[in-house]
Parts: sequence; C-alpha cells; structure tokens
Amino acid sequence: MNLLFNKGGFIIIMVLLLGFTDVYAQSGIQFPVSDTLTVHKKWKYKLPIWGQKVTDRNIELQKPFGLNVNYVANELQLALTEFSMNFYDGQNLDEFINPETLNFTETIATTNGVNIRADAWILPFLNFYGLYSRNHGSTKVSFQPQVTEYDLGQNGNLKQITTLENAISVPKVLFDTNSFGFGTTMVYGWSNYFVNVDGNMTWTTSDLLEQTVKFFVGSARIGRRVTFDNDMKLAVYIGVMYREFVDKENNTGSLGVPELDEAMTQAIDGITAITDARIDLLESLPSTPERDEEIADLYIRKDKLDAAGERIENGDAINYKIKKEIIDNWSTQVGFNFEINDNWMYRGELGYSAYSRFFMTGLQYRFGF
Repeated sequence: MNLLFNKGGFIIIMVLLLGFTDVYAQSGIQFPVSDTLTVHKKWKYKLPIWGQKVTDRNIELQKPFGLNVNYVANELQLALTEFSMNFYDGQNLDEFINPETLNFTETIATTNGVNIRADAWILPFLNFYGLYSRNHGSTKVSFQPQVTEYDLGQNGNLKQITTLENAISVPKVLFDTNSFGFGTTMVYGWSNYFVNVDGNMTWTTSDLLEQTVKFFVGSARIGRRVTFDNDMKLAVYIGVMYREFVDKENNTGSLGVPELDEAMTQAIDGITAITDARIDLLESLPSTPERDEEIADLYIRKDKLDAAGERIENGDAINYKIKKEIIDNWSTQVGFNFEINDNWMYRGELGYSAYSRFFMTGLQYRFGF
C-alpha cells in the first residue's frame, strides 16, 4: 500500500512552489546624538525638515540621502496548512492528495540575493525608503505519508487502519523572484545610545505563482555607538524581528504535466491499484445498502483516475493551490554598523530563532544636496 510513497515525487514538486520568504532588514540604524548646547553651524542640505534647528542644538545628523547595496540570506521553516490540485477543467484530485494524507513534517524555504535600498531622512528622527531585490530561492519539503488500509474484523465489519510510511525528503526546487517595497525607520538617540523601530512591506513575484506575495517585516533595536580617535564610529546593537505574510489566502499556479509525467503516472497507477483492491474486498462481502453505496463511489473514483491518466498522456496541465504559514514569526537580531566617514558605512547583521536563520551584510553611501 505504497501509493503515497510512489507519488511523493510529483506531489512535492507542486508543494515546493509555495513562494518565497524574502526578508529585508532596515539599514538606517544611525542616530542623532543629543546635546542641548547651542552652536552656530550651517546645515547646508534641504532635508531633513528642521535640520537647521537640530544643528543649532549641536545634534549630529547624517547626510539626508542614502543608497544601500545589501546581500541577504534567509532560511525559514513553514507550515503547509492547505494543499490541493486539479486539472484545468476543474477535476479535483484533493480527495487523493491532501495535507492529512501527506503528513508534512518539515518545509524549509531559503532565499539569497542582493537588494538595493534608497532612503531619505524627511525629519531628523524619521527615514523613508524604497527597495528592490532580486533573489534566488529554494524549497525543501519532507513528509511522512499516512496510508489508509482496511481489514475484515472478527464481527465481519470492515476496520480502517491508518499507517505511516517512511519519511520522505524531496530534492530542492529552485526559483527566482523579484521584489519591490517601501518602509520607514524611526530613531531616537541620547548620549551614545540609540533605539530604532522599522517596518517595511514588499511585493514579490515569481513565474511559479499567479499571485503577488505580500510580506511584512517589523523590527526594533537598541544599541551603543563608539567614536574612535580617527572619527570612525562603530555601533553595535541587539533587537528583534517580526515577519509575516500579509495576505494569507491560498497561492495558486500551474505546471505542465510533461514535467511530472512519470511520477504522475506512478501515482495514478498506485491509487487505482488500491481502489481496485477495495472494490474487490467489498464485492466479496454480503451486500448491504452502505456497501453498495461505497462500491458505487469507488467506481466513480476509478473513472476519475482513468480520466486523469488520459489527461496526463495528452500532456494537459494541472493547477495547484497551497497555503503556507511561518512557524515562528519572531527572531533575535544582533549586528553592527561601521561608519568609515560621512559618506561610507558598512553593516552586518545575524538573526536566529529555533525555526529561522538570517544574515545580511552591505555597504551604504550617503550624500546630500
């Protein structure tokens, strides 16, 4: 009774098309240093608003505009809560293939790529930015299929038995994504300490999915900055990050059956064999209204399976629908920002939780006019 084991390959290829989890951390961790001493300095840039008033109070400001290039690598464990597939004409296969029978045990999505971020300090404590990212990703799924078998009990009634097959890990499926987004950062500094809060929204597209995936990232950090004798500055910080899919509706897509032809054929053959065995068992027992009704339903299923097999031979395409959720939305973040001079800054950050890993590093250039 290895129907799910045999069809595992093609099923999981569908499941692997669950999208992506591009994560973008804010870069504006720099901060003004408060000092109530009044000085006579000229703030020569148009932004931020109140820049001259803040400068008159001897508060140190960044140059108002920035351009960041960051490399980001991310790993998240996901839960697949819904899964179904059907042909273009609406013939549904989820009575054979669903999360309950597949029993997903581990789904890991990874992405890595470069994102470009342009920002501006609108107010001394408020930064707005836009970003674009091109990422390469992969998804790995493990599952342990649950197979339903039947046995004739001592009283002559059929007994249903659910068994677990061996765990299966399917090779990774690769994909590429494009993302656009925007966000804002709020900061507050005192002496050489600072806090900031950041939030951003991204819209991600891929040729594997019909919908655009919307993703929210929020974070908060607290840290301290040290100034060296050569005026270089190092800020170190610790914080938390929250990530979540904004639209939790199912994602849909489609694949041509030729990509899955052999595995699909094995799946249909396996399900048909079990359906035939079930029919033979029921027909060998005394007739009852309940058994006769079940036999009729099984013949309908057999007709659907035969039709599906013909569709596969004809090279027709199938639709899939999946719903995914992040197992743990929160992670702990630690990082640093090294200010080489007023124009150039370098940053690195690590994030960790029991179900996620995060790494980011990048270079920032600041300027004003």
